[in-house]
Amino acid sequence: MSDRLSSQPFLNMLGNSGQELIQHFSRSMFLGVGSDYHHSHRFWEKVERRQVDSLENRHEPFCNENRHHDLDIISAFGSSTPKSNNYLLHFAPGWDSNLHKTPVLLVHGAGLDATSFTDLFAMGYTGLQQQLIAMGYRVFAVTFSHLHGDNYVQAEQLADAIARVKEATGQNKVNLVAHSKGGMAARIYLCGLAHTPYQDDVNRYIMLGTPNLGVDFTFRNPLVNYLIYTSSSSGVMAWDRLMVFGAMVDVTSRAIYKDGCFPGQSQMLYRWDGEYGIDPMQPDWWTTYYGGAGLFSHSRGINQAIADGGNMIEVLNRHGLPPEIEFSVLAGSKHLFHGVPGDESGPGDGLVFVDSVFYTDSLAREGARLRDKCVLPVNHMQLLYSERVCRWVDLQLQE
Repeated sequence: MSDRLSSQPFLNMLGNSGQELIQHFSRSMFLGVGSDYHHSHRFWEKVERRQVDSLENRHEPFCNENRHHDLDIISAFGSSTPKSNNYLLHFAPGWDSNLHKTPVLLVHGAGLDATSFTDLFAMGYTGLQQQLIAMGYRVFAVTFSHLHGDNYVQAEQLADAIARVKEATGQNKVNLVAHSKGGMAARIYLCGLAHTPYQDDVNRYIMLGTPNLGVDFTFRNPLVNYLIYTSSSSGVMAWDRLMVFGAMVDVTSRAIYKDGCFPGQSQMLYRWDGEYGIDPMQPDWWTTYYGGAGLFSHSRGINQAIADGGNMIEVLNRHGLPPEIEFSVLAGSKHLFHGVPGDESGPGDGLVFVDSVFYTDSLAREGARLRDKCVLPVNHMQLLYSERVCRWVDLQLQE
């Protein structure tokens, strides 16, 4: 039985009001409900589909839940499941005429695309893109081929995007503003770990909620796995099997392990159970985190998932940014998402711990200069549109 078919009885049983409630929770918690969005093209002057030759033979698997849903983005790609050698580069209004000549390239996080910087989940927010344009910046954004893609693949796409922005603007350097997982691709490129060597073409590197010391959110919050499953959202699960009407259902395609369809997620994992305890009131809390069969689920455990991801956080933190780069980090301290609680087991933005965002010693180990390290009372989602966040970004971009 496919996981898509097996989740439908839950939704049918809940009725319209129950479905809407679960989808509200899912969207509020930044998991992305499988709705189709359109008219996002109005935020961009033009969009280019780019191809990266070095990724010609790479393939990243999709499941139905993590395909692209923005209809304009699907049109630009020509597919809701584009090939890994494709990505989109978005040109915002004023990209060639606004006051500040050094271009700003926005890099989205997991389960998102460039539209997350304009109107997140079509919820009516004025995003960082519009706010930065109003401040006189020349803004671009990338949409990666896979919403949860391999971070090394995305680093190659980002390297090409930087080169194209430089070509289009005639500038030698760009400023990167990366949200959450997008900071992983940026770090891989900047630290010289991508296939394309770093080209000395980044001036400022600004991270918004980037998990510099990883995350364990899905493993320490077992209930979220049920939320992801029942809402058919684009979140990743720590469970590879779960109980549905008394029978265990295989949901491997939606799980975080190497045979699932979320290749970039296991790469970001790190164990935080030694710092912040696991909640024993959560269902199957022990087996979810450490592996095994519980009453309602089966998990391979976080150690297996970390190994599947090649221990990427450990690898990254052995490498520093180039000494000429100036970088800034911003963490959120609000765990509520429209009244829906995110992770509360430690200080953070509901998804990423402040301590993870603030783990910057390795970033500076080769001489890169830390400009600012700041906490604002926002959740992980608000990092994409809060006016306070944009004012802070503006301060980091100013010469």
